[in-house]
Amino acid sequence: MLVFILGTRPEIIKCSPVIHEARRRGVPFSIVHTGQHYSPDLDSVFFEELGLPLPSHNIHVGSLPPAKQIAAMLNGLYDVLLELQPSVVMVQGDTNTVLGGALTAHKMGIKVAHLEAGLRSDDWDMPEEANRVLTGFVADYHFCPTEVQRKRLEGETITEGVHVVGNSVVDASFHYSEEARKRSNILERLHLHDRPFALLTMHRPSNVDDPDRLALMLDVIAKASQKCGLHVVFPIHPRTLAIIKKNGIIFEDTFVTMDPIGYLDLLCLQLSSQIVLTDSGGIQEEACILHVPSITLRSTTERPETLHVGASALFHIPDQEQLVRLMRSQMKSNRDWENPFGDGKTAERVMDILQEGLR
Repeated sequence: MLVFILGTRPEIIKCSPVIHEARRRGVPFSIVHTGQHYSPDLDSVFFEELGLPLPSHNIHVGSLPPAKQIAAMLNGLYDVLLELQPSVVMVQGDTNTVLGGALTAHKMGIKVAHLEAGLRSDDWDMPEEANRVLTGFVADYHFCPTEVQRKRLEGETITEGVHVVGNSVVDASFHYSEEARKRSNILERLHLHDRPFALLTMHRPSNVDDPDRLALMLDVIAKASQKCGLHVVFPIHPRTLAIIKKNGIIFEDTFVTMDPIGYLDLLCLQLSSQIVLTDSGGIQEEACILHVPSITLRSTTERPETLHVGASALFHIPDQEQLVRLMRSQMKSNRDWENPFGDGKTAERVMDILQEGLR
């Protein structure tokens, strides 16, 4: 049996093509949810939209400090994996769920498959960096999106079980972007059809935990977008919203704000935007794949491929004029860059490799 351990929105999205491929092949599998994301807007809506079976187990860790959250995962996942007896556990990405799932499986003698392995930002102030590095040292299967990650793992002396398969976000983006065009009505709901806009997502601790920086970033983004003739559509992550409310941060009129939205609505907004501003690695990838220019609101990125092909640019110091220049430059660029993340057949390659080790 193959067990998928998921806990957040990006993990659900990026594992969905592999889950569908396992189901298509008749491979026994089960989905286990840690409950790291637990609001319907960030969780259950994605299972419904992506046509996935509901998790067989949910250990409901909720919002705990990282160390306690991972400890709760180790404790809860042990009992679940003891019951399910999988041959392989798959984790995806770099969240606390990934590290908690990988460590539990490793300590129980269960093989660990790491989807989206080998990404590195070299920024140890990012909590995700420790998660992805530590998971790399206990994983048995390393599914790398590109040669960049394979070479990085090789530099860390990890050479066994390493496979370059592309990124499953390409599979998901290709398939669900068509669904988004057919099914999403978010442009009508927000009256955006005749209003050019930038799409903003921001939730990283480096951008939102300090209320002064968050307020300054929002002000710079608002003023730069106004100079570029754009509204700013901003689905607000609960973590970001809590800090905004606690500190009384006021939005400029150029913002169109809303609660978190489903995957199809998010894809529709990306496809219709003039530019994407984000500190999310997954959305940085999706914008690149969908040929929408973006600006990554960070000083480093573990997705350097987006920079190399010209799909994105880094922006960290909240300087209005610099952001205006970057936005105008990105929006003027040709959208004909080569997608560096694969051909949309990642799930097939992953299952071809995994089926040899499943029983």
